[in-house]
Amino acid sequence: MPTSVFQFQLLDVVALKEDLPAHHLAAGQVGTLVESLAPDVYEVDFSDDDGQTYAMVPLHTSQLLKLHYAPDNTSLEALIMANTINQHGSGDNIAGDKVMGQKIGTQVNGGNIGNVVNEAGGNAQVTAAGFTQTNGTSTAELLQLIASLRQTAVQLPPAVQEDIVIDIDDVEAEIQKPVDQRSIPRLKKRLTALLAAASMIAGGVTAANTFADEVIELGSKVGIELQLPAAPTDQP
Repeated sequence: MPTSVFQFQLLDVVALKEDLPAHHLAAGQVGTLVESLAPDVYEVDFSDDDGQTYAMVPLHTSQLLKLHYAPDNTSLEALIMANTINQHGSGDNIAGDKVMGQKIGTQVNGGNIGNVVNEAGGNAQVTAAGFTQTNGTSTAELLQLIASLRQTAVQLPPAVQEDIVIDIDDVEAEIQKPVDQRSIPRLKKRLTALLAAASMIAGGVTAANTFADEVIELGSKVGIELQLPAAPTDQP
């Protein structure tokens, strides 16, 4: 199996291999590598389901287990080739079986398995690192969505516009970074704040609904699943 599978990279999703009582962390808790501090040393962001960071700790890779959400494609292709050869025997068929195995492997790599990633994780769980791909969406397209958010924000009540614009500025600054340098936890926090702000606007403002839809769409483009907050129940 290629050694690259085991190499750590920024935005990888990892799990603790040991308890860290000083930081109130237990083995098995999931985090995201958000900054490289030294060879094999990373700043690890631990966030809850709402994307709120509850611990940010520098850790050595020996303390971490890298999580994977899809099989390694190279190994998968080799396995398919081996299975095909075993099924059809050796001799003259081997060359043909190998070609067929490569063809099948290529089809698998190009299909859903190759696209399963966090992610992720914008929290430290699923939307994390592996989910940093933008589903084929270019940075220019993402910036167009942000421009649309700005236009819709102008139609919102003035009382909420200032905070919303600040969050939009932060999202735009993060999107303008190279994909492998974007902080998914930060993006999720800002997008969650924007969605919450839209949902709290009273009076059934149409622009608020449009704004919420645009925030959710932008989140999906960067691999972050967002949901509208549950409507508050009336107290008796």
